[in-house]
Amino acid sequence: MPTLRCLQSIPFRLPVGVRRLSSGTKPIGFIGLGQMGSRMARNCIKAGHDLIVYDMNDAAADECLDAGAKALAASVAEMGSQCGTIVTMLPAAQQVEEVYLDPTSGLFSNCEPGTLLIDCSTTGPSVAERVSNIATEHKMDMVDAPVSGGVGGAEAATLSFMVGGSKEAFGRAKTILSHMGKNIVHCGGPGKGQVAKVCNNLVLAITMIGLNEGYNLAITKGMDPAVISDIFNSSSAQCWSSGYVGIPGTKDKSTGFKVSLMSKDLGLAMETARDAGVVLPLGERAFGLYDLLAGSDLQDKDFSVVFEYLKEMNRKD
Repeated sequence: MPTLRCLQSIPFRLPVGVRRLSSGTKPIGFIGLGQMGSRMARNCIKAGHDLIVYDMNDAAADECLDAGAKALAASVAEMGSQCGTIVTMLPAAQQVEEVYLDPTSGLFSNCEPGTLLIDCSTTGPSVAERVSNIATEHKMDMVDAPVSGGVGGAEAATLSFMVGGSKEAFGRAKTILSHMGKNIVHCGGPGKGQVAKVCNNLVLAITMIGLNEGYNLAITKGMDPAVISDIFNSSSAQCWSSGYVGIPGTKDKSTGFKVSLMSKDLGLAMETARDAGVVLPLGERAFGLYDLLAGSDLQDKDFSVVFEYLKEMNRKD
């Protein structure tokens, strides 16, 4: 991803017929308009909020303008100076640190005291704690609020938010988050939202692999995929993954939660476990598999593609 200095060159653009916001107005800012962020931002617009958006992808930004965003910021710094609340939805910890901590163009250098900062990225607990502590030094309220629910949940505004931060910051953030999700849980102090998220995805990865190992074995032994799917979904093998996958081999793998992102999240879980002195026997194996897939041509496929990988391994054996 280009540095913020490169991003600064993007000109400030307003949708036709929309005036520049006055300095006295305090709209909500939204940084990061990818598959998840764009849908979350549109739900904030639907809720009636004045939104300034920022993304280096012009097409994504223009879509938000067409959906009713009030303006497109020229830079992170400009957004920081204009907004009273800012939501970030970024790919990884590196981008979060750039956006918040850059001494010239970062949010902490440009937002006013009292600004509410909501980071919905998945960064791991250590980064969230460090960034939140710096926010406190700048007299700003901040929460880490990673999400679960995927693109479908972002579209339908049914996401689950796992929120870390003070009770006061959570209270302020909950109003905004309620426009983008239905299950908003205060997990504890700074970083605890990230703890919940990496643990959730640790379990998700393990169950997805176990589910598809069972499917692969049953189908290889001659069972009808629809029959074994019905059995799993009505017995003790039932889980979120079994409902998500449906009949094995039929789900479109070109969209959804990418293998590369699952590998990233599992890496964060491994890092969190090392810091805590916790052993993750199954987690380490799950990370090994998804890390392998992330280095292959399956990296952009939905993480349930492990079923196709296992079938391919059958043929090789």
